[in-house]
Amino acid sequence: MSSSSSSSSSPAPRKRKRTPKKKSKTRNPPYQEMIYEAILTTRIRKGLSRQSISNYIKENYDVSKTHNFYLRTSLAKLVEEECLIQDKQHFALDSEERQRYRALKKRRLNKKKKPAKKKKAPTKRKTKGKGKGKGKGKGKGKGKGKGKKTPTKGKGKGKGKGKGKGKGKKKN
Repeated sequence: MSSSSSSSSSPAPRKRKRTPKKKSKTRNPPYQEMIYEAILTTRIRKGLSRQSISNYIKENYDVSKTHNFYLRTSLAKLVEEECLIQDKQHFALDSEERQRYRALKKRRLNKKKKPAKKKKAPTKRKTKGKGKGKGKGKGKGKGKGKGKKTPTKGKGKGKGKGKGKGKGKKKN
């Protein structure tokens, strides 16, 4: 019996035709960016509630039914990482985080506007590669290096004082 069942199942392998799924929806930015944008554009000092952030995202982006789940998890994650400040039921951006987000947004806009500068980047890398060893040893890349070179007489004392101050800061 086992031989008859195996022979009957082997000649009938069926292959299913898979239809490719069409992606009609546009891809949204990450929820972190959408939340930041919602808080920054409304400019309410005490911050926004989860519901108002959700409404803003629904108005400006094409989101799915599971939108609230992703919003809650991303808000919780941002509060954990201390990127957002939560006061009762309002979420506000930290001042440092506001500056970071604005700078990041400006960089992205500059990259989109100026794609021609990418060709110049490899030439700069080559020039940096030639003077790499000398530049690091002398400390040319820092603007403060010139100020340290002028008082040549008190070099030994200056270094000792600098190290002592640095150690004190680390301990506190």
